[in-house]
Amino acid sequence: MYKAVISDLDGTLLDENHQINDFTIETVKKVVEKGIKFYIATGRSYFGAKEIMDKINLKIPLITSNGARIMDSDGNEIYINNIEKKYLDEIYKVDYKFVGQNIILNGYSGSNWYIVEDVVDYYRKKRPDRTFLPEVVSWKEFMEKEYTKIFFLGPHDELLKLEKILKKVTNEEVNAVFVSEGSLEVFDKNSDKAVAAKYLLEKDGIKLSETVAFGDGYNDYELLKEAGKGYLMGNSLYRLLEGLPDYEVIGTNENNGEAEKLRELFL
Repeated sequence: MYKAVISDLDGTLLDENHQINDFTIETVKKVVEKGIKFYIATGRSYFGAKEIMDKINLKIPLITSNGARIMDSDGNEIYINNIEKKYLDEIYKVDYKFVGQNIILNGYSGSNWYIVEDVVDYYRKKRPDRTFLPEVVSWKEFMEKEYTKIFFLGPHDELLKLEKILKKVTNEEVNAVFVSEGSLEVFDKNSDKAVAAKYLLEKDGIKLSETVAFGDGYNDYELLKEAGKGYLMGNSLYRLLEGLPDYEVIGTNENNGEAEKLRELFL
């Protein structure tokens, strides 16, 4: 019997509108009542993850920024691994707007979210329910901050070109992975969800091999590979499917794929 569940949020536990439905909430609660630990491991910032934790009504630690930051159940930071400044400096030299005019740069610094162009309405329209929005700062202010992750949103074909450039200028010494086709994310090479999960699990006396994990993006690759059992969502990014071709693919996030599998496993 597995002792814990580690779940991604967007594209996995959440539906296409980035919401968690009653069926999934009820499922998670029943799994926890069975004595199974439940952890969230997401690329979101703390506040973005906490809003889901609050909807489930669970007080649990949160793995955020793809494993670069961990907050305990009370919202206290217990682990952080920022991107080294020398890599950020090289990335800032890249003219990403030349690669694609539609690309938007974002950064997570602690629990704050920063952007350098006033596109707040874009995020508000994309997610009208969103309570946490980015702060617009100048380029100078942006470059002065420390980041657990920076990420570029835009058309996939443009981001593929940018990915090659970022890997070249950093000598592939940072993680630069696609969370979805429209989001290319950069974080420390020594940070990923598996590393963060091990850190948390150790506190509860659980091994990663004693867990099941769910994900849909390439930022879930290490976690899914190192968990006792990793499940790929039916809507997973093509790179994740190609990277783990022998792993079980379950239902999509839109048809309660994770909740259905959790009921099959534990209820």
